[in-house]
Amino acid sequence: MPSRHLFIAAAVCAALLWGSAARADGIAPYETFIKGAEAQHGLLTIWHKDGKVYLELSAAQLDHDFVQTIVPASGLGGNFIVWGNTDHLPTELVRFERAGANVAILWPNPFFVAPASPPAARAIDRSFGRSVVGLAPIAAEDKTGTVVVDAAPFLDDQLNLKAVIAQGLGDAKGEAYSLDHDRTYFGPTKAFPKNIVIEARQDWMSADLRLNDSVPDPRHVQMRVVYNIADPPGSDDYRPRLADDRVGIYNDIYLSFDNDTVLSRKLRYIVRWNLQPSDPSKPVSPAKHPMIFYLSNTIPERWRPAIRQAVLKWNDAFLRIGISDALQVRDQPDDPNWDPDDIRYNVLRWVTEYSASFGADSQTLYDPRTGEEFRTGILISADVPLFTQSEWTYIVDPVRFGRSTDPMPDQFMTDSWLGTIMHETGHNLGMQHNFIGSLAYTAKQLQDKSFTSKNGIASTVMEYAPANVWPKPYAQGDYFQTALGPYDYYAMRWAYAPIPGARTPEDELPTLHRWASAWSDPRYRYASDEDVAWGDGHAADPRVEQGDLTNDPLGWCGVQLGMHVDLLRRLNDRFPAVGEAYEAERDAFGAVFGGYLGCAEMPVHFIGGQYLSRAHRGDPNAEPPIVPVPRDTQRRAFDMLDRYVFTASDLRLSPALLSRLGYSEWAGYGYVGLTGYGNLPQWAYDPPKRHDVPLAEQIARAQGQVLTQMFSPAVLARIAAGASETRDAHPMTLADLFDWMHAGVYRELAGSTSLRGLDAVRRGLQQRYLETLGGLYLKPRAGTPEDASALARAQLVVVGDEAAKAAHTPGLDATTRAHLARLAARARGLVTAGDRRGMDGSAADGP
Repeated sequence: MPSRHLFIAAAVCAALLWGSAARADGIAPYETFIKGAEAQHGLLTIWHKDGKVYLELSAAQLDHDFVQTIVPASGLGGNFIVWGNTDHLPTELVRFERAGANVAILWPNPFFVAPASPPAARAIDRSFGRSVVGLAPIAAEDKTGTVVVDAAPFLDDQLNLKAVIAQGLGDAKGEAYSLDHDRTYFGPTKAFPKNIVIEARQDWMSADLRLNDSVPDPRHVQMRVVYNIADPPGSDDYRPRLADDRVGIYNDIYLSFDNDTVLSRKLRYIVRWNLQPSDPSKPVSPAKHPMIFYLSNTIPERWRPAIRQAVLKWNDAFLRIGISDALQVRDQPDDPNWDPDDIRYNVLRWVTEYSASFGADSQTLYDPRTGEEFRTGILISADVPLFTQSEWTYIVDPVRFGRSTDPMPDQFMTDSWLGTIMHETGHNLGMQHNFIGSLAYTAKQLQDKSFTSKNGIASTVMEYAPANVWPKPYAQGDYFQTALGPYDYYAMRWAYAPIPGARTPEDELPTLHRWASAWSDPRYRYASDEDVAWGDGHAADPRVEQGDLTNDPLGWCGVQLGMHVDLLRRLNDRFPAVGEAYEAERDAFGAVFGGYLGCAEMPVHFIGGQYLSRAHRGDPNAEPPIVPVPRDTQRRAFDMLDRYVFTASDLRLSPALLSRLGYSEWAGYGYVGLTGYGNLPQWAYDPPKRHDVPLAEQIARAQGQVLTQMFSPAVLARIAAGASETRDAHPMTLADLFDWMHAGVYRELAGSTSLRGLDAVRRGLQQRYLETLGGLYLKPRAGTPEDASALARAQLVVVGDEAAKAAHTPGLDATTRAHLARLAARARGLVTAGDRRGMDGSAADGP
């Protein structure tokens, strides 16, 4: 056994080691290191020394899970890259682990869990990896195990800002901007009781002068990136709540390995604030942990009352479940020590962009292990009032009052704020979008102000509802969502109402399932972002839509299209005002024409559509999960497409209008050089290619989008399968679609001797649809039904014959005759090429 003298000698050696110069591994004694260093004390101590930034970690803070957010602290003037945006990276766990003379900065893996099975937890630890985001050299250490580490890894691109910039700027390969480490350095650091903030000032360099010109030198764009490290909320009184697919509350998804005899390992906790009554024994009591928002001093004074009112409207929902003052709003204190980066504060912030990329955006941060929110907030674009002003000037004032010169009423702006901020506050409370909410009400109800002021213009503020504008002689309800809808009350009850007697998340399930069984009631239906993924064909239910209203969206769109056509035809009467440039009329045209296209293209979602139900078996009035849209409804939708997109006869606008749609050529000062127009930034001078509005091109673009959607493999496959999924005696078939399209696109070719000419819109459509048919036969995309390819060939044969015959019609203008001859030759050529490809045994194209 070692003697007492040996222990004394070891202690003396240790003392000499810690109190003298740096050790052989280069780690300095703590007391030596901190001499001349400046400290910021908070959750972690931040040290500044010799122009560098260091973090102090006690032995207890090593191998401890913190939560971390990484966000831009500056923007690019648009492209959804704005300061404070948390959407680029979710909240991550971050852990500091000793690795020899370094500390590894790790992102632990929270997705695989086994809280009730220690053996399974050990297996998880060995089976799934973590992410190492950096190695921080240890600069100093004391005898208690406290280390001071170099924060240099936080200068690296942990946010993956390279990809964020590439996506925002449309740089598909992500090669334009790269991080210049030589020009990257630390900005301010902050230490608070519950979090610390480290700012990296990163230089992103590029040789392309036109990629981004919101800075003086686009070759070097400095982006401030903020790391916010905090302790997890860890509320002792928070109980996770299990999610349900029938109610739209954000959920965090895990795989649970506690039980090996279940049908699915998926475990879903909803994302929510720890809102609960302070005294559950009373019918109503104040919130124990209220969600308190601060209005940043960057928000203009004139808009603060409406923004405050919108947030506080959510208290109506919580009063119904026994919680008062659940949400509170305060002004930012006039105190230099108050800081919006302090994680204890939920802040509403004002964002400016030269090219607006959003209206408002919620910032919801939660513990990835439990779903408990620990910080919320809203980014508010300075352009929200501009959007509202244009809605009034271009649509509401002309439609309802026959003018476009009257000042916008204050109440119109207030109501717009209510709809915008209530929506984002709903996200802060955990609510997802709900794009089927517009289907809950009838047109008559939306025209009744007494109804809309109580129930809103949709069943939920989580819709993307358009302005509720009706042309005369229709009555007019509220223009915007100014009240919580029935779904909002329903969802808040489901997510937050205490369930007496429940001690575990599993104990709550019988009650939660009973509450969620109301999905089939139009007031309580829910469908979200994945249900409007029309681009890839995944979305199928036309009732789930952005920007529509009423329980008959086709009927509503018919009214809106007539209203927008009337607005277009009367533009000359209202714009520009005397003394204004004609660009004012061009701007008005763009706003109204955009509204027209939104409704004109929407009916395509009914073609090959399926009504999808989230109801569970046994729920009241539950429909089957999949019900193909009836044939007569699809025909109704097609007829609208034929009129408003394919024929587009309502858009044959007069020369007196089109000749006035010029823009103001106003370049400003710049040196003629690299860009051809000088070095003016795009926000200052970005002229269109043409001085007039290329109306035919814009109609053609809409036609192309409709054709792409309608003949996508997923839509064609749904039509082909629809007959076997419905009890309808006469379901829609692929043959119906091709027959309808032929009659709509080539109706002028069907033996008419009175044909004299086709205008550019019709000629372009006929050529474009011919190429669609050719693609279906010659190079069908993966997943295209064989029957669709066969029907396309048959149609090509018919078009070739009809066009060849029509080309000999007496009295045709030269352009139309040439068009028809080319149409016939191209149709026959596609058939020949497709037949040859088939005989060669060539396979269809892949995706």
